Amino acid sequence: MKEEIEKEPLRALFWKDEILQVLYWMKGEGFGESASLEQVVPLLSSNEANLKYHLNKLVKEGFLTKKKELFQLTEMGNKEAGRRFSDAFSGLQKAGHGECGPDCEFCYGTDGVKLENCVHNCASS
Repeated sequence: MKEEIEKEPLRALFWKDEILQVLYWMKGEGFGESASLEQVVPLLSSNEANLKYHLNKLVKEGFLTKKKELFQLTEMGNKEAGRRFSDAFSGLQKAGHGECGPDCEFCYGTDGVKLENCVHNCASS
């Protein structure tokens, strides 16, 4: 059975997003500056042929470089991956209830003093 390669524009955009974010995450977690196809496959729900196609497509587009069988983010790829990673996880980067800092517009006034009607219920009484 031949492995399916998803070449449709919407699927290509999806795989670009996923691959860039995974390589950015791997780099940030200290797993290395580059990764092989075999290292990426278990992190993404796809087959080797599809991921190989999209990894090589990202090389042609200038987001990745390929040396031997290792893929690495270019400077442009790193910036784009960082932006996508940040966008994807921005909701998880916010403080929880009671953990707001002085930059929280809902808990602190422009003078830096905690508001009595803080929406996160963390204002001191």
